[in-house]
Amino acid sequence: MRILQVRSVLSDMGPGTQPLSIAKELRRRGHEVSFATSGGAYAQEVVKAGFKVHIVPTMAYDRRDPLSTWRTLRRVGQIALDEKIDIVHGHNAAATFLAYWGARLRGRRVRAVNSVRGLEQRPNYLWRNYIYRILPGQILTVATITQRELVQIGVPAQKIKVTYNGYDPLRFDRAATNPDRVRQEFGLQGKRVIGCVGAMVRRPPSKGQHLLVHAIKQLVARFPDVHLLLVGDGEGRADVEEAVKQSGLQAHVTLAGRRFDTPDFFACFDIYSLPSIEGEIFPNSIVEAMALGVPWIGSDIAGLKELTANGEAGIVVPIGDVDALAEKLATLLSDEALRQRMGRRALEEAQSRFTISSVVDRIFTAYDAKE
Repeated sequence: MRILQVRSVLSDMGPGTQPLSIAKELRRRGHEVSFATSGGAYAQEVVKAGFKVHIVPTMAYDRRDPLSTWRTLRRVGQIALDEKIDIVHGHNAAATFLAYWGARLRGRRVRAVNSVRGLEQRPNYLWRNYIYRILPGQILTVATITQRELVQIGVPAQKIKVTYNGYDPLRFDRAATNPDRVRQEFGLQGKRVIGCVGAMVRRPPSKGQHLLVHAIKQLVARFPDVHLLLVGDGEGRADVEEAVKQSGLQAHVTLAGRRFDTPDFFACFDIYSLPSIEGEIFPNSIVEAMALGVPWIGSDIAGLKELTANGEAGIVVPIGDVDALAEKLATLLSDEALRQRMGRRALEEAQSRFTISSVVDRIFTAYDAKE
């Protein structure tokens, strides 16, 4: 089977990394996989993994005018025709729509599958979600809450399948990681490390890294060896740096910037935390932390409760509640046995539900579905 993975931009976190994990598993099973995208920080990683990447500049979010749309239809349609594509698997709705109809305009009959990695939540832009009502083919969601939301806006339930996000067990294998390298690089030997991996998009950052800084401020007197290690970059970094400065926490917070060697970082964390304030559904980073046996704390937002194993693997706190976040972090910091129990349970949950192999098994039922 020949599969074209399409996304407007391959970002460096979450939505950008999942298509590559899927593609690797599909290739392992003997399928031919290529990509079409406008570019992005993660595109080069896809190339390094040995996949053909077609750069289509007009697919970019800021190029959605009538002329660019027509050019995208023609270009992606020609790619589908030349490569004899069977399946267009999109990772955002606009890219799926254009790739499918571009192929059809070129005379290539393809099946369309779209993975929904985020619904529009901003009140003034909720109308954008209605594209899913006219989207061709099957729709895959990464959480049951998204499935329910799509049904509520009129998408037929039979078109939707929950597949979740998956992790690569070969990449996220604790035995293959080197957490000491990260601790040495940032001078964290002997520290209790709270970590967060995520792009610092928007201001303030939607992943809530600034909230972690405020929570750490409440903890340093009781836990002088605590250290916050933030991996990621973006326009919201300025807000995080300002929070660190205002709190006087320069000795307790490190901003590592954008990194692609994230398994080593996850392995060095004693606790993982992602206190997102918006735009979250089912974060890859929590699944990846679980895969390395790291207990986690996140916001009670979207599908995160589906990852907690009823509180045995992870904990959720009210969105934006710094006091509750600090309290739960303190509970885990003060109880190593609890951290170890939760870490073991997190690993069990990841291995039983979220390996990329099990996710691709679910995806294949959509590939085979009749339109």
